[in-house]
Amino acid sequence: MKFTPTSLTINQLFNSANEQYVIPTYQRRYSWTEKQIWDLVEDVGLIEPGDQHLLGMLVCLAGHHKAGLNQLEVVDGQQRLTTIVILLECIKQIFEKEGLGDAARDISMLLQAVPPSGKAEQKVLLDSIDAEEFKDHLAQRADRTYINQRLLDAFRVVREDAIAEEIEESTIKGIQDFVYKLRNQAVVIRLDVSEARDAFKLFETINNRGLRLSPTDIIKNFLLGNAARFGDAALDQARKSWAELLHHLDGINSDAFFRYYLMSLLQVRVKKVEVVSRFKSLFMTQVAEAAKLPDRHNYPDMDDSEDDDEGGNGEEVSNGESEFARTEVVTFRDFLDRLVQSAKCYGEIELGTTDDARINRHLRNLRMIKAAQTSGFLMHLRVGGCDDKQFREVLKLTENFVLRRHVCRERSNDTETLFARLCGVDPKNPLEATKKAYRELCPTDEKFKAEFAEAAFTSNLIERARYCLERIEASKHGKHDELQVLGATDVHVEHIMPQKIKTKKVKEELGDWVTYLGSNAESQHAKFVDRIGNLTLFAGALNIGASNNPFARKKTAYKESSIILTNELTKRSNFKFKDIVKRSNELSETAVVLWPRP
Repeated sequence: MKFTPTSLTINQLFNSANEQYVIPTYQRRYSWTEKQIWDLVEDVGLIEPGDQHLLGMLVCLAGHHKAGLNQLEVVDGQQRLTTIVILLECIKQIFEKEGLGDAARDISMLLQAVPPSGKAEQKVLLDSIDAEEFKDHLAQRADRTYINQRLLDAFRVVREDAIAEEIEESTIKGIQDFVYKLRNQAVVIRLDVSEARDAFKLFETINNRGLRLSPTDIIKNFLLGNAARFGDAALDQARKSWAELLHHLDGINSDAFFRYYLMSLLQVRVKKVEVVSRFKSLFMTQVAEAAKLPDRHNYPDMDDSEDDDEGGNGEEVSNGESEFARTEVVTFRDFLDRLVQSAKCYGEIELGTTDDARINRHLRNLRMIKAAQTSGFLMHLRVGGCDDKQFREVLKLTENFVLRRHVCRERSNDTETLFARLCGVDPKNPLEATKKAYRELCPTDEKFKAEFAEAAFTSNLIERARYCLERIEASKHGKHDELQVLGATDVHVEHIMPQKIKTKKVKEELGDWVTYLGSNAESQHAKFVDRIGNLTLFAGALNIGASNNPFARKKTAYKESSIILTNELTKRSNFKFKDIVKRSNELSETAVVLWPRP
């Protein structure tokens, strides 16, 4: 590996007019948090006269320089480099606003790449998924919706907070002093690497062998680094495929995708800490071109191990067969195509953006239930060509099965293991095998009914409660597809007996529930407040004022509701703890019918 390390101030880093830093399409979105931006701003602001501060490293894939514009592909350091550009661009705009034309032009020249002949271009070119949003942020366009919240926050923090608060309360002299420190005293170590395979290998190495990187980052560099070893054409294809994969996974946890992707192929549960090692082993086993790599033996088949993380007590998932024996050998291009196709299907499943509205409704339901364990299995079916009709049937069965297991507090690791094994079913004919697997692990009606009545739908499970209430409400109407309450943003889960009953504010707004509920009200409250019998659906705000019988006052508001579940509450004379128990039992009877065993 040959690389050239150079210590450069920001002025020197941007000084070569014929150099342009390119953040390529395969790089992830801008993701620095407000804290990281503040840390950089504060580090620069605290630099003493005559001193320097190291901002970090920049790894660039750079060939031999030639006449004209030389593009340096940024392999590592894109987040820091983008933040520096944001700072300089925002400060330039302040100088322009204050009439400091020379200072603004000076920064503008710094941020330009000007080849010997030709039109000036941006010094740092975002060719990534953030490119258009970045341009619109520079133009301060307020007439559009921004997807990348982190990038939006970065511009806001710099414009509204960092410059105003940290840089001497936005005085022009304070800003000028900050710019001087940033340009002349802040230092970056630039590592130029001529070979792509070395650049990606170096990226992982300088990040402490990947310990500070996300699994997605490590997998990206592993893929691109090995693609470079296969040749220029393979590297070009890998870059394009990775950019397409990022597009499909935009707004989604990509680390989770790779975990479920591995499960769908290997048919065993994969722990978070195993994702990188298992992916590398899969790659070396499945990709035909990898057979000739000299270090292929460093990636042995992974043995199924006893679970020791993610909330489980451990279970064996080995079936005596090497999991990689179940994967066929394919070309590198086919490997990439399958990876991208899986990402496309996974993105549609997670976001509920298939071409079938009924499928999307079921996918929404699974998200509300918190059924992430199903993702690998559902992806397996979609990638494998399961038709929409059968897929909808599987989704219905899956809703019932997962809700029953969650309500009955069955081990989530066992649930996830089952769905990993189900990735072995024929995706074009999955129904019978799926039903059989569900029957074996589905709680009985008796257990489900009892647990549903006593389940605590706490704040982190409120969407699950909403799902249950929506389905129960739909059952009281004829055609639930026409029911407006499903998905309506102005409808929320209402606690009939309030979540808090002691505070002065609650007493003023929602009545004296402590007196109304009687003896032991405070001690009993926590036991019953989150039960399904104490929950309903309601639209709008509810402020009934103080009352000796606060439920009677609530009934007045409930009477106006078009939601049957809520309107029915007006038939009750009281609503105390025994009434919550009674209503919970009534709803549990309905639940057994609505969510039957397979």
